[in-house]
Amino acid sequence: MAVGAIDGTSTEIYRPLVEPQELYYSGHRHFHCVHNQVVNDNLGKICYIDAGVLRHQKDAQQFAMMRSIGRHAEFDFPEGIVLLADKIYPNRYPRMTPYTRQQIQRKPDNLKRRCRKINNLIKENGVTVEHSIGELKNYRVMGSLWVYPSRKLRHIVNICAAFVCRRNDLFR
Repeated sequence: MAVGAIDGTSTEIYRPLVEPQELYYSGHRHFHCVHNQVVNDNLGKICYIDAGVLRHQKDAQQFAMMRSIGRHAEFDFPEGIVLLADKIYPNRYPRMTPYTRQQIQRKPDNLKRRCRKINNLIKENGVTVEHSIGELKNYRVMGSLWVYPSRKLRHIVNICAAFVCRRNDLFR
């Protein structure tokens, strides 16, 4: 049973003046940025955000660095409960990723339709995470994070996430 979805994002920031710039520069994206992992519930509400990861890292690498999600952690998932994730994440507990075309072709005919339906559900829930990330990036302070030292990044992003959740509660 899926209880939510997870995705990562990069937020472009101004070039830092007081800290080493190499920590923030992403050669892949060609701008200075910080990376965030966002976990949403099924209603699209941000439940957890891991903010302030420096340098360019893929979503799966960021997830591996997170200490709060997984077995015997702050967010310990019971057996059978998963988070829906993109293809870039490894398909290991507590994540469930879409089936590849090759995997679907190898399945018996009676299971192919079920696999495609699961892929569509994962895609739909991925859209809700992307919408939450888009709302998070609407806050201007997210793009001007260079003004603050890196130890304050996490707090600022968490406050913006709380504003997004509050705004969604008011307008639903």
